[in-house]
Amino acid sequence: MPEMQEEDRLILETFLADMRGRRGLREHSLSAMGGDLERLSLFRPGSLARSPDVDELRSFVRHEGARGLSTRSIAREISTLRTFCDWLVESSRAGSNPARLVVLPKVVRKLPGFLGVDEVLQVIESFDTDKPLGARNRAVVDLLYGAGLRASEACSVRLLDLDAGRRLVRVSGGKGGKDRIVPVASGSIESIEGWLPFRSFLAGEGAPWLFVSGRGRKLDPRDIRRIVSAGVLMAARAAGATPHTFRHSFATHLLDRGADLRAVQDMLGHSSLSTTQIYTHLTGERLREAYRKAHPRGED
Repeated sequence: MPEMQEEDRLILETFLADMRGRRGLREHSLSAMGGDLERLSLFRPGSLARSPDVDELRSFVRHEGARGLSTRSIAREISTLRTFCDWLVESSRAGSNPARLVVLPKVVRKLPGFLGVDEVLQVIESFDTDKPLGARNRAVVDLLYGAGLRASEACSVRLLDLDAGRRLVRVSGGKGGKDRIVPVASGSIESIEGWLPFRSFLAGEGAPWLFVSGRGRKLDPRDIRRIVSAGVLMAARAAGATPHTFRHSFATHLLDRGADLRAVQDMLGHSSLSTTQIYTHLTGERLREAYRKAHPRGED
């Protein structure tokens, strides 16, 4: 397989270092951007330091589509090209950004899966809370649903982040690295309080984390996925549900009951309202389905 020119490698490393420092991008995002630009470097002649023209970029995008890349991946690649060409302009390596003339393909967003309220409760109540790990597992799933957390965020919750009296939790480790304060359902607080006596026994001295393993270590997202899978199997409901399914259910149920969209955005930690608006499609379809079934002329 051909390799990048040394000049291109240096340009790419400089760009990624700048993105890491100025934008605080995470390593997986930087890795994806690096891969996109490496493929561009190998596709076109000349150095990355020379801004490509729009025809070269369009040819590259067509090539990527021809090799089977999905519409979503191509849209991400074009976004990378725009960011990189912006950087070339900002660093006086180019006078304009031709990637802005490359049209983004329309990406059909897949609606997230969610559970009904009864299904969520069946999973939460399936754990044996007389056993330490059963009590922990119930508290984990209850917090995923009760506060709409990502698996990575649930792992990072510390004891001092939880204000049980005010039913609030400080969430850190989310996308963008921003902390947020999220309300917690009273039932979730009860589940957590049922776990705390066991946690005191299992956690090592000074361990800050709310959720720990049977040996006292911090949980990771894979542990959370296993906990959810076990609960789904025990409840014999919602096969294929993941930790994110409970987050999706949290948002959907709030909007179903009239919650303000921007409030839900803040609770989920979304930087863009458009990301949260996908849940309005879910609730809108449910309303239409209810209308079709209940209205005398709904089936016309």
